[in-house]
Amino acid sequence: MKKLPVVLFLLIAVFVLNCKNNSPQQSKNKEQLKVETNVQTQETAKNNERKQAIDFTLTDLNGKQRTLSEQKGKVVLVDFWATWCPPCKVEIPYLKKLYAAYKDQGFSVWGVGLDKEEKLRQFVKEYDIEYPTLLGTRTVAQQYDVQGIPTSVLFDKNNRIAYHHVGFAPGMEKELEKEIKELLAE
Repeated sequence: MKKLPVVLFLLIAVFVLNCKNNSPQQSKNKEQLKVETNVQTQETAKNNERKQAIDFTLTDLNGKQRTLSEQKGKVVLVDFWATWCPPCKVEIPYLKKLYAAYKDQGFSVWGVGLDKEEKLRQFVKEYDIEYPTLLGTRTVAQQYDVQGIPTSVLFDKNNRIAYHHVGFAPGMEKELEKEIKELLAE
């Protein structure tokens, strides 16, 4: 009889701990969370609730100052990334293709490297990146809510945030291209 309260206590403790650790949010894998984040972001953009960009000026690898507000009239994709980030490495060939396909139609890509300048230079040369690579800062990354990389922010022709994507998985480039075409047509 004395063992019954102890066993009952242990069963209740295990039950409580299991309930706590199996909340719906925690049981979702990271890919599901990324997809849900992207869906929410796209819904916001499609409802024309676009937020005005926070202007910034960063220096590219050639020493040229690049200011976002000077890009008004263009569709701009700002991609926050780092050389050590595997999804960033997967994403870059797609960004290169998009840049090549749409640069003559008023589309620009800025890679904002969150890494040391020397590493960025070496990476840009190795991957033959033609679009501008800027030296990122913590301040600009925080202004654009970069909580993971890659983070891509797509701006419309009026310097408003149209889309905000965190992460990259093959297949996302199709949605990104669709968004670019929509914005170029506006």
